Amino acid sequence: MLIIPTMETPNEPKGPYASPIEPRPVEPGFTLTRDRVALTDLLSRASEAWSRDLGSWVLAMLLYGLIGMGVPFALSLVWGLVSAFQQSGSDTSAMFVAVDVIVQVVLYLVQLVISGVFTLGLWAMAVRGLQGQRATVGTLFSQLSKIGKYIVQTLAVFVGIALIILPIVVIVWLVFVGPVDLETPMSEIMDDAGRPFGLASLLLLPLYVYILTGITFIQAELTFNDDAGPIDAIIYSWRIAQGKRWRIIGVGVLAMLIFAGSAMFCGIGLLFGAPLGTLLVAALYLGLRNGADVPPANTATTLGR
Repeated sequence: MLIIPTMETPNEPKGPYASPIEPRPVEPGFTLTRDRVALTDLLSRASEAWSRDLGSWVLAMLLYGLIGMGVPFALSLVWGLVSAFQQSGSDTSAMFVAVDVIVQVVLYLVQLVISGVFTLGLWAMAVRGLQGQRATVGTLFSQLSKIGKYIVQTLAVFVGIALIILPIVVIVWLVFVGPVDLETPMSEIMDDAGRPFGLASLLLLPLYVYILTGITFIQAELTFNDDAGPIDAIIYSWRIAQGKRWRIIGVGVLAMLIFAGSAMFCGIGLLFGAPLGTLLVAALYLGLRNGADVPPANTATTLGR
């Protein structure tokens, strides 16, 4: 009798009590995984994407400088001149003080919106380029629908950091400063609290680094995964960083050196160095996401355009 052997699939149970192996999801188009993200591979992928779309990256950085940084600076400058002219009078009215508060809030929101457009847009360019697709300047404005998510996420991170730092400030204040009144000079308060607060911050530096590495990819996740909400992106970033924090620190330091080195050339080098540093961190994100304990990403607004 002819016996035809059958082939077993890798995930098929072998025995009555065996359970199938469920592999972690791997994103298509990027073959590096969290167990295989060597620095040489990251640099190779980043430099390849950088050289292929260098013209688009340079134009995107120019737009970021002119609009992303120029518009908030110009608005703040104009209102600063108006405020200085108003305060040069004999008295500053309570109405102007209220208007000044409102304007400052509006200026901050405008800056936050513009920052969201370019931050998410640059991440979108990076992941498209690393996935082998063209990273055009139009990609820079592909994430406009997520600006609300970006603002909520930014405010949530700000509140979280404040809740971590506030107890330290309160303890230092109570122990080294004590009760003060409105007439107490700030220099006197800093003389009492500056050194203890600096020492406490230094001792807690490992905790800060641990937290910051955990939220490194919150904006990248918000860009890459359309299904991720602002808090989901924070949770997924924390999972992606789990067990890989030293690698994140190493690549982050290298990216900062690239930024700093390119900035030394009268700032013009940032047009070329900043994209390379961004692509390097984005390559690390995509590699660590492949195989992480996170759901598959919905990439319609980035890779589906």
